Amino acid sequence: MSCAAVGLALASMGGTAWGQAATQVAQAEEALEEIIVVGTRASLQSAIDRKKNASTVVDSIVAEDVASFPDKNVGEALQRITGVQLSRAFGEGESVSIRGVEPDLNRVEINGVSVLGGAGTGGRGADLRDMASELIKSIDVFKGFTADMTEGGVGGTVSIQTRRPLELKSTLFSVSAAGQYLDLQKDVTPRANVTYGDKFMDDRLGVLVNVTYDKVQTRGDFLRNTEWVALADFDNSPNKTRTVEGYESYATKASCSTITNSANRTSCQSQWNDLSPRIPRYGMWYRDDKRVTAMGTLQYQVTDNLDVYVDVNYNQRDQFLTDYNYSIDLTSAARMSLLNAVVDENHNVIELTTAATAPTSTTGAGNIFGSQMRGFDYELKSHYYTGGFNWNGDRLKINGFYSTSESTMNSDSNSVSISATVPSIRIALSDKGIPSFTFPTNFDPANPETYRNGGAGIQYRPEEVEVTEDAAKLDVDYDLDRWGLTVLEAGGQWRKTGSLRYAGGGYTALDGTVVPSANVTSNVALGTTTSGLTWSPQRLVDFVRAAASLTPQNFYKGYGGNIGNVPRGWMAPDVNVIGDWFDTSGFNHNLIREANGYAQIPAHDISEEVSAGYLKANFAFDVGDIPVSGNFGVRYVQTDVTATGALTRRERVVVGQTNTGQPITEIQTRGVTSVSINEKYSDTLPAFNISFGLVPDEVIVRLGYAKVMARPKPTDLVPSANCLYDLTGANEAENLLDTCSSGNPDLDPYRADQYDLNVGWYMNADTLLSASYFYKDVKSFILARTLVRNVDLFNDGDRFDVTMPINGTGAQLDGIELSAQTAFTFLPSPFDGLGASVNYTYSRAKDVGLVNSLDGSDLPFPGLSKHSYNLIAYYDKDEYNVRVAYNGRSKWLQAAAERSGNPVFRDGTGYLDAKATYRVPNSGLSFFVEGKNLTGEAERTTSGDDIRLGELAYSGKRYYVGASYKY
Repeated sequence: MSCAAVGLALASMGGTAWGQAATQVAQAEEALEEIIVVGTRASLQSAIDRKKNASTVVDSIVAEDVASFPDKNVGEALQRITGVQLSRAFGEGESVSIRGVEPDLNRVEINGVSVLGGAGTGGRGADLRDMASELIKSIDVFKGFTADMTEGGVGGTVSIQTRRPLELKSTLFSVSAAGQYLDLQKDVTPRANVTYGDKFMDDRLGVLVNVTYDKVQTRGDFLRNTEWVALADFDNSPNKTRTVEGYESYATKASCSTITNSANRTSCQSQWNDLSPRIPRYGMWYRDDKRVTAMGTLQYQVTDNLDVYVDVNYNQRDQFLTDYNYSIDLTSAARMSLLNAVVDENHNVIELTTAATAPTSTTGAGNIFGSQMRGFDYELKSHYYTGGFNWNGDRLKINGFYSTSESTMNSDSNSVSISATVPSIRIALSDKGIPSFTFPTNFDPANPETYRNGGAGIQYRPEEVEVTEDAAKLDVDYDLDRWGLTVLEAGGQWRKTGSLRYAGGGYTALDGTVVPSANVTSNVALGTTTSGLTWSPQRLVDFVRAAASLTPQNFYKGYGGNIGNVPRGWMAPDVNVIGDWFDTSGFNHNLIREANGYAQIPAHDISEEVSAGYLKANFAFDVGDIPVSGNFGVRYVQTDVTATGALTRRERVVVGQTNTGQPITEIQTRGVTSVSINEKYSDTLPAFNISFGLVPDEVIVRLGYAKVMARPKPTDLVPSANCLYDLTGANEAENLLDTCSSGNPDLDPYRADQYDLNVGWYMNADTLLSASYFYKDVKSFILARTLVRNVDLFNDGDRFDVTMPINGTGAQLDGIELSAQTAFTFLPSPFDGLGASVNYTYSRAKDVGLVNSLDGSDLPFPGLSKHSYNLIAYYDKDEYNVRVAYNGRSKWLQAAAERSGNPVFRDGTGYLDAKATYRVPNSGLSFFVEGKNLTGEAERTTSGDDIRLGELAYSGKRYYVGASYKY
């Protein structure tokens, strides 16, 4: 049965229940911001009422509805909304797409203040794992746009509101505690929340405090091929595997031999190379999180017309990350034998044997097998301070706030690896692309002696990030009630955002001064001295014996799919003991910002200043018996961005000759310097929304139009360029071998015209049937780093092949959203506590302009699932509350091109979550049990063909048992 059919059935049953439901519903306050509700059913009613009275197309979750979901953060709650698609990290909801538009193009705000996103990586999307659901009063997902809304959401705006203490009708005290268990782990970890609110001084002073502590242990088990690369022609097929730009006209491999330039000839011949896994490997990754989220609000009623408030929001995440990796290096053709390979009809290598000999320690079978452990210390802190006021006169209302926010991140990444020289490993892929390894009979990866002629190494990578935002906002509303206009609105906003990131650094200045890096790399080569000692084969064996042990032997425990012949665990070294064998005195942040008296060049230093103003008018009148209401307005926005990065010049030069007279070349870094750019642009964003009560207060049709925009990722604008000049004489014609990787300061923002049509049938307080059509004409969007040939990058006549982000030519997105919900109050007791909600979204994109580099086919819009849906059933009556929720989405494009140029598709998924609560009568005490990912879903990526697995990631099933008390 389709979701639409289910919705019609719900609607017909819900209509029968109207008479009973009307007497059971607590009436919502006239102002949406003042809705205070309790109970799952009542909060769903409030969400319906919020949608019904909104000024544009919106869907909402209200009050205890968030806590009643089997969801622990804002992202996981949002996935239940029509048209919202969730991306997960280690089983937790991390970010959301709205109507298929990626997270960086959606705005997330809490009480009007931007949620700082990206943890300094330069992205704009917020990590929703740090936002505990216990904080929330309501979440509105605005899919339409009005002129008074802060710009930045091409997909939509997620507006989160917390409770205000002066709204409390009585003292609020709530405490909850739970134990959580992941079936891939062995520990039970705590989660607890305390909320307190009250009013004092004749109810003129309000205080509200909310604190959540969450110790979360997550794990991801990974089966990977990493990427697919075209390194060799295994099958000698006359058919091309793919085409390479510039060489499409060469019909046979033999015809490429007419090209005199060896590099270009190789590029031409590579069109017949088959696709093979780059690094088949297994991973067992642990995340041990301690999270504290706290928010305090003071609100004071100065006069009957004026109240002032202060919000303080503090978040901290302390995380230790442990990654075990077990891999085979197939990054060059010399690592593989061309004999006895099996290639399918689509030129995918599905079985192969690695090289039989090891000419050197890094070629052929030399150190081809490796086991690694990485350990990360990661600390993320953010705090938000906001002071604001609300003044409500007879006809004039003025609201405003000033906020300052800061997020800091510090991390220390350590790794240790061991490797072994192993000939003739047989690698085979299952029908789902899962790699399995068959080692020679005399090789045991768990035996330290295996590594006698291998290698070992350590790495240290520190990082520091600061993200800040200062913002001010003022809104003025005047009740006009004349000429069909009800309210005139005007306002302004100012924001200044900064993002500063240091990541190791180290460079050679143009004057030849060498500034050391904070990064540390130390690799063992047998017969050489490391940490003052010469490493012999026996010392390497002794190191492995002392530093390595078996990982937990439960790899992919609980996963229901077929993973073939993979190990349940393996031997891996331990980063905690490397100090006994290597010099780790440089494992600190002493050189990360300054070294030897020289300032490090930051990975990026970005400042963005935004000024905006708007005018808006609300209207309401009747056309015959049909009430008409809506709004129109315009918003003007000016953006000023200054971005600083590093410009690196490298040169490929001839340094000698071989015995046969062939040139020996090497790449030398000539110098690095800091470079800045400034970019200014402005946008005028009109918006119009209108609704018609075809059946007054019951059937409402809503239309909307707006221009919307979202700014590029700041790091896409940073002029950090790494350029390689080929000075070997091989590219004298047209500089053919000069290449650069760079940001693009000429990028335009994402801009789109959007249109919305919504029909809602509000049959009663419990029942809603809703259908929407949306259309987005994306005038410009930004493609991930793409190879562009013959670019005059520095406007000096020198041309490069540049890999950089570029603007797409535009795309059209449209889709249909269907939703239905009701409570089955017409059923006899006790079944009258049942209710259900279903929704379905169909989305598509046209003229995207993205091309699959493997076969030349058109690619879909990144982040867009054609189908997504939610099925929710609940029971809420007397002492019992049970909720079951299933969320599904179809296959979607994660990235148009990864490092090897191949697209990355993510398979469709379905997640089942549930929660059951028993409320002890007349006590305020309740007990609950809940589960997440009860069906054991895994996340799977491919490079197009189903056999071409990127990774299969399984994060287990999670369970909670706890109790709460409310006073």
